[in-house]
Amino acid sequence: SMACCGDEPEPQEGVVIKRKCRDVICLVFFIAFWAGMFIICGLAFAQGDYDRLVYGTDSYGFTCGKKTTFRNATLDLSNRKELYFLNPLALLNVLDIEFAKAVCVESCPKTPVCDYKSLPCTNGDMYRCPYYRFAEDNLYGKLPNVSDLSVSYYRMLPSATIPASNVTTKFLQGVGSLPWVSNWMNTYNISSTSATLNGYYLQLQSQFPGLGPCYPVFASTESYFHRCFPQFPPGITDGLIEIKDKVANALPANATKTFTDVWNDVEHRWARYVGDISKGFAIILVGGLAGGVVFSLVWMIILRYLAGFMAWITILLVNVACLGITLFSFSMAGMLGSNEFTNKINTVVEIESIEEEQWKWIGVGAAIVTGIVFLVTLLMLSRVKVAVACIKVASQAVGAMPSILLFPLLPFIFEAGLVVYWIFVTAELYSAGDLTATCRTSSNSVGLTLSSLKNISSDTWMNVLQGGSSTNSSCYSNLSGDELQAACGADPNCFVSYKWNSKLRWAFLYHFFGLLWTNQVIVGFSCVTIAGAVGSYYWHRGDSSRMPTFPVLVAMKNTLIYHMGSICFGAFLVAVIQFIRFLLDYLDRKTRELQAQNKFAEWAMCCVKCCMWCLEKIVMFINKNAYIMVGVKGTNYCVSAARAVALIVQNALRIATVNFMGDVLIFMGKTTVAALCGLVAFGMSELDYYNDATDHPDTFLASPVLCIALSIIIGFVVSDIFFSVYEMAIETIMLSFCEDCERSATGQATCAPPLLMEAIGAAQTDGHKAQALTG
Repeated sequence: SMACCGDEPEPQEGVVIKRKCRDVICLVFFIAFWAGMFIICGLAFAQGDYDRLVYGTDSYGFTCGKKTTFRNATLDLSNRKELYFLNPLALLNVLDIEFAKAVCVESCPKTPVCDYKSLPCTNGDMYRCPYYRFAEDNLYGKLPNVSDLSVSYYRMLPSATIPASNVTTKFLQGVGSLPWVSNWMNTYNISSTSATLNGYYLQLQSQFPGLGPCYPVFASTESYFHRCFPQFPPGITDGLIEIKDKVANALPANATKTFTDVWNDVEHRWARYVGDISKGFAIILVGGLAGGVVFSLVWMIILRYLAGFMAWITILLVNVACLGITLFSFSMAGMLGSNEFTNKINTVVEIESIEEEQWKWIGVGAAIVTGIVFLVTLLMLSRVKVAVACIKVASQAVGAMPSILLFPLLPFIFEAGLVVYWIFVTAELYSAGDLTATCRTSSNSVGLTLSSLKNISSDTWMNVLQGGSSTNSSCYSNLSGDELQAACGADPNCFVSYKWNSKLRWAFLYHFFGLLWTNQVIVGFSCVTIAGAVGSYYWHRGDSSRMPTFPVLVAMKNTLIYHMGSICFGAFLVAVIQFIRFLLDYLDRKTRELQAQNKFAEWAMCCVKCCMWCLEKIVMFINKNAYIMVGVKGTNYCVSAARAVALIVQNALRIATVNFMGDVLIFMGKTTVAALCGLVAFGMSELDYYNDATDHPDTFLASPVLCIALSIIIGFVVSDIFFSVYEMAIETIMLSFCEDCERSATGQATCAPPLLMEAIGAAQTDGHKAQALTG
C-alpha cells in the first residue's frame, strides 16, 4: 500500500512469507526530510566553526588556533590554542565570566609568577597583555619592535608616554603611601601633578590586578579543555587583599575562605575527577562493559531454566510483603495482643510519633490492598502458568537463534552514529551565527579589580560569588565586523559572541526533530526485526528445522525492503509528541515568573505536560505492539495498530499478567547486572594498583566513586540492550499466542510451541478442578 488508509484483508497464515511494500509514501517523506537534514549540515559547516567551541574565542571574537583577518591584515593564531584570562579574579563572578578579557596564547603561563609578597615584579615574563594591536591606553604604534599579536610587551612600556588624567592622579594618590610605590615614583620621576606620565607609570599601574595595560600572572595556570585556569597557591588571597587594602576598604572577614573554597571546589575537584576517570579506565572497561555483557548472558540463561521458579517466588513475595505490612500495622496499633513486639521495634526505629489510631487506619488500608492483591493472585493463577510458559518459550526462541543476541549491536551502532552526527552538526550550528556585542551597565558589574573592590560590602561580595544579578543588552548595533570587534574588545563592559539569527533557530528545530524521528525509526527497525524472527519461531511451532536457515537475517531483509515506511509512520507519531513535550518544557522555563504570579497558569501547564506524557506512553505502547504485527503479519501500520489494539483489549488480563511478570524479571535482571558490575568495579578499585600512591602513582585514585558509578551506569545500559531482545521476544510470543487463540474456531491456540501447549493444558485442568470445587 502507498499510505495508511483503506481496509486491507488480514493474512490468514501465521507468519507471512510473501510480502508487499507498505506505507511507501511515509518512507519517501522520511528520505526527503533527511535531504533537508543534509542541507542543514552544509549550512552548519559553512557558517559555523567547531574550533570556536574546542579552543574558544578571545575578547575580540577571534578563534584560537586559527588564522583570521582584521582590517585587511592577516592575524595568525594557528599556534595559539590556549585561551588565557588576563585577570583571573574576574572568573569568580558567575555573571561576569563572559566579560573576562582573554587572549589566545601558545601555552598556559606556569613560571615565573609574580610573588605578591615581594612587589614590585619587574620581570617582563611575569605579565601578559592584550594583543598589541588592541593595546590599552592607546599604546598601539608607540612601542618599537612589537608585533601586532604580541602579549608580552611589558618590558617595552617605558618607551611610551601618556597624558595624565583624573584617574591617574587618583591612583597615584591612593597607592603613594606604599613604600615600594614611593621608591618607584622617585626612581622614575613619576608625579601625580605632572601633565604627562612616562611608561614607567604604566609598569607601576600594571602591578595591580585589573588595571592594565598589562596584567601580572599571580598564579601558575593549567590547561583544561584549552582554557587556562589558575592554580592559586595558599595565602594568595590574603596577599591580594592586603595590597588592595592600601587603596580601598578591607573585604569582609570570610572573603578569603570563600574565595579559596570556590576554586578548590570547582576547579581542583573537577581536575581530580577527570584524572580518576582516565586512571581508572580499566575498571570501567572490565567492570562496566565486559561485566555487563557476561552478567546479562548469565541472567538470560537463568531465566531460560528458572523462569517459573522466579515468577512464583515473585508472586509469593508480593503477597507475603502485603500481609507483613498489614500485620505490622495492626501490631503497632495494639490490636494483636502483647505490645512486646511494638516496644522492640521502637527501640530500633523511633516511630512513636505515629499514634495507635493512625496505625489502625494504616492497617485497614493495608488489609484492603492485601485482600485485593490476594484476589488478583487467585484470578491470575491459571494465567501465570501461561505467562511463565511465554517467558520460557521466549527463552527457547532466543536459544534457537543465538545470533539474535548480537542483533542489538546493529541498532546500537546506528544510534551511536546518529548521536555522533547530530552532536557534530549541532556543535557547528551552535558556533554559527552573527557576531554581536553584549554590554552591561557599570552598576551591574561587580568585577574583582582594585577599582571595583573599593567600599565593597559583605552582601555585595556574597552576591558576586553567588552570581548576583545583571541586566545585559545588545550594544554597538551601529558597528559591524572589524569595527565592532575593536570597540567591544576595548570596552571592559562588553563581550562579543556569535548569536543565532531566525534562520539558524528554525534550522536547529528542524535538526532536533530529525534526531527524535530518526531515533524512533531505529527503535522501530529493531522491534520489527526481532518480532519477525521470534514470530517465525512461534508460528512454526518452535520447530527450528521448519524455520529459515538465518531467521534474523530474513526478518531484517523483510524489514528493510517492505516495512520501513510503516516504521517511519509510527516513528513520526512518537516524534511529534516528543517534540511538543520539548516545546512545552521550553515554554515552562520561559514562563516561570508568570506562573509564580498566576497559579491557574501553573496548574494548566502542569496538566498539559502530564497529559502529553501520558499520550506519549500510550502511543509508544501501541507502536511496539503494532510493530510486532507488522513484523509477523506484514500488514501496514494502521491495520497492524488496529489489530494489535483489538487483541490487547480482548486479552487485557492475560497480557497484563505476562507484561507484569516479564517486566519484573527483566527489571530484576537489569538491577542485578548493574549491582554486580558495581561490585566488580569496587573490587578492582581496592587493589594496590589503584590505592598505593607510592608504588603506583600513575594509577592512584583520589576517589573510586566516579569509576564505580560509571561502571554501574554502563552495566545497566549494556543489560538494557540485551534484555530489550528478551522483552520484545516475550511480547511477540504473547501477542502471537493471542492471535493464535482468536484465529482458532475453539478459541484455543493451535500453533503454539509444545512448552506453551503443555502450560495451556495444565491451566485448563486447574480451571476445571476449580470449577468442580466451586460447583
